[in-house]
Amino acid sequence: MINKFNFARISLIPLFAIVTLLQLFSLPGQFAHMRRESGISLIIEIALTITFASLIVCAQLSIYSLWKLIGHMEAETFYSPGSYNWMNRLVAYLRAAIAFPIILILIIAPQADDPGVLVLLTAILLFLVNLYLFSSLLRNQIQRNPAQ
Repeated sequence: MINKFNFARISLIPLFAIVTLLQLFSLPGQFAHMRRESGISLIIEIALTITFASLIVCAQLSIYSLWKLIGHMEAETFYSPGSYNWMNRLVAYLRAAIAFPIILILIIAPQADDPGVLVLLTAILLFLVNLYLFSSLLRNQIQRNPAQ
């Protein structure tokens, strides 16, 4: 039988794989297609590719941090300095990730003819802000409750 910790880790593996596939294949191809079909400039294509790639790197680092935190939970060392360090990294990655939807909104908004992408980016931004705030609160709890 799979325990909760192993199930949590198993669920992170396909998530990491999907994010990596998006980074390597889907998004660069999508932006090249947009340039060919919609006529966006090469500069915009490069800016979108770099911005999305950076956002995905933040996602990959966040997933790895979660993997390490699950290990601390399983070992019952969640309120330890090691766990605090990983939680601190997770908060930093989420804080960095918040900048990318903002940048994308600024890049896409002037050229957008459909609000759907902007609504999606706003939803992603709000989701990241909530994850960041929750993780910050959790990090503060770890710091206040050192391992006994």
